[in-house]
Amino acid sequence: MSEAPKQPLKANQTVIVGRIDNVRNFEVSGKNTFETRVIQAAADEYSSPSAVALMSHHRLGGSGDLVQVLVSVAGFRDSYKDKQGGTVQTARNTLRVVE
Repeated sequence: MSEAPKQPLKANQTVIVGRIDNVRNFEVSGKNTFETRVIQAAADEYSSPSAVALMSHHRLGGSGDLVQVLVSVAGFRDSYKDKQGGTVQTARNTLRVVE
């Protein structure tokens, strides 16, 4: 399992632990970027496992690999129009690997 460095967490940081489900590679502003989908263990036998997408500039592993990764939690405001024409305010969360 890939291990996150042992250091105190800073504000807006957390550690994600799980199994890599899928890796997507693309280019952003000339930089190679990876989006790694990680499936986290379910809280109990009656719950569904969570899935999160981690953004990084290096490959974290392949499908089926177990990872433990330090990430920075960020996001941005977003809005859209619903079927009735009203504006819905929301937020989009992003998890970036601390590299």
